[in-house]
Amino acid sequence: MKILNINDGDTISYHLPLLIGDLELCCQGDVTVWNSSCKKTNKIEWPIVDGRFKALVKLACGKNLVCIEWGSELLTLTLFFHPPLFRHYVRPVYIICSDDDGYFQGPDDEDCSPQCAQEKITLAAMLIQSFTAEKMSEHGFQKTTFQLEHGQGNEPGCKIFQSKLTQDEAHSMTGDELWSYFARELIGFDSSSKDYCKWFCFMSFTRYFPPENYVPKTHGEILKSTKGHTALGGGGLALFGTGSLHTWARSVEEVSKRFTDNRKIDRRKFMDDSAYRETYWGNYATGLGASLHELGHTFDLAHTPTGIMARGFDDIHRVFTVQRSKGSRESSDRSREPSSSRDSLPNTTTNEENSNSGCDCHPEHKKSKQLSSGSSSEESIMHTSHADIGRQSSVSPSSAPCKLYFNSPIRKPSSIGSSSESLQPLVVKLETGFKSKKSPSSMTISIKNYDGTEKHQMLRHEDGFEVVTELLLSQEGKLLNKTCRRERTSSCSSTSSTSAPQSPVRMPSRSTSQSPMTTVPAMLPNSPEEPIRIPDIMYQDGGAHWYRSSAVLLHYHKWFNQTSQCNQKYLPSVSGSKIKAPCGLRLVELRKDPEGVVFHHWEFIHDPPPMTFTLKLSRIHNMPSSAITIVVLIEDSRGNILKRKMKVEDLEP
Repeated sequence: MKILNINDGDTISYHLPLLIGDLELCCQGDVTVWNSSCKKTNKIEWPIVDGRFKALVKLACGKNLVCIEWGSELLTLTLFFHPPLFRHYVRPVYIICSDDDGYFQGPDDEDCSPQCAQEKITLAAMLIQSFTAEKMSEHGFQKTTFQLEHGQGNEPGCKIFQSKLTQDEAHSMTGDELWSYFARELIGFDSSSKDYCKWFCFMSFTRYFPPENYVPKTHGEILKSTKGHTALGGGGLALFGTGSLHTWARSVEEVSKRFTDNRKIDRRKFMDDSAYRETYWGNYATGLGASLHELGHTFDLAHTPTGIMARGFDDIHRVFTVQRSKGSRESSDRSREPSSSRDSLPNTTTNEENSNSGCDCHPEHKKSKQLSSGSSSEESIMHTSHADIGRQSSVSPSSAPCKLYFNSPIRKPSSIGSSSESLQPLVVKLETGFKSKKSPSSMTISIKNYDGTEKHQMLRHEDGFEVVTELLLSQEGKLLNKTCRRERTSSCSSTSSTSAPQSPVRMPSRSTSQSPMTTVPAMLPNSPEEPIRIPDIMYQDGGAHWYRSSAVLLHYHKWFNQTSQCNQKYLPSVSGSKIKAPCGLRLVELRKDPEGVVFHHWEFIHDPPPMTFTLKLSRIHNMPSSAITIVVLIEDSRGNILKRKMKVEDLEP
């Protein structure tokens, strides 16, 4: 038994670290995990899937002795928990209307009390804190994360806020109006913390009122039947509804069970916000991930081509559960057998065996579990990246590549009862004098949008070009829009202008001046003439990752570091195409305007960072063809951020 992501003696800065472990001699079963340094600790069982397990353990301040037991084997880890005590923090809040009891909507057999809501939200905050730490380490930034507001004994908690708003008033307001109202009310309640606090808020009064004699089918129809719900983030407030809160875990003991709860949501009674998965676990994953997405907006993050700030938050359950790989153990065991034993396979197979016969995983591919997720060993002072489809690597450790075996064919009898007859020799006639013809490769991606429409994107590669055709169909199948573009492809990911397909389904973001999405920043300094090495990142859990520029932004963000007051004259500035960052430039990010989606960035993560740079249009190989303006974000070493809208024509050639 071994732990893959944490070492004995490590110091942790957050409450609930994730343990990822391997058991070489065990495929299934359970491990038992507990913290023997805590008197109130519970022993919790976590499932083993294909020899892999994931577990969460609550730490107390100081030294912790974490025990992991499987059968007669006991592994102990000494971990030290020291909260960083940042000036900046995240405050979880449960909002209750003035005339409401604070109970959220849910089944009769679920506890929907305000106290239960507080416990669910507190655990959710700790989970996304742990997620952020794990996913920052994928980028080589160690396990850095934000800090939650602490109560007694350095324990995080969720505050209850009694609003002056009545439930009827709240139900008559749009999501945008709710965000604006609570942004003012919360700041007025505690104006002293507005520069140091991000409010992570959930509205108790979300209610689903489905129509009679009709079950809503699309997400748009579900939202029309829901009052008091929104998913908005920006400035200092991330605001979310509680329509699916009843599916969330209340304690660490419930996490695995809730993330694997396959019960179907009854849309005749309850809101289904699961990205069309229609299950309890799907609602938990989408709700938890979407709340992190909105909190990300308060950290100045924009929408990205992939990851949490795209639609990747639907995959957040993959981080806390082991994804089963079909036949991974069995096939690798089979591949170790002598070829003679494999040749004597039965003459007939079941349909299931036939369907899986080409997907046996080679044992060598199990080494992918050991791969480091950080950046490459050879790094340059400056990195650049584009929204390149070739860079999206979402290989899970449990989904090893498949390989076909041709050296041990299944012998199929030529007729019934003649299985003992020897096979006739195969005669192959080779023809010469012909020329091979390259067949163009193509791929079709179909996505069902929340409003019931469907988007079909067809990518075709031919003669050095990529032809992209996009069709948008209505619920009835009527063609609403068709676009076609032809772009030259590049074999180098650092200069490719091909963007990863963006999910048309995005969580809404603030569009007022209080939101970071208003000043969608995106700025670029000039690149060196020599080739640039891009960090090679392997994302382990599908879409549940931080896009590279998002991770760099968070790494230097004030909510992730000890910071001090900065003199105004040392803040980043822009004059024409010239960027100045007296404290050292760390990130320049380009975002589309007005969509606010990141399409390019430069990062400067090695010391000493540059302090001046010039923006040049010739350095941006994937500038949107129709762009008139772009938004530039600049971040320096102290986490100071400047967002500026710029005209493309004002950039230097």
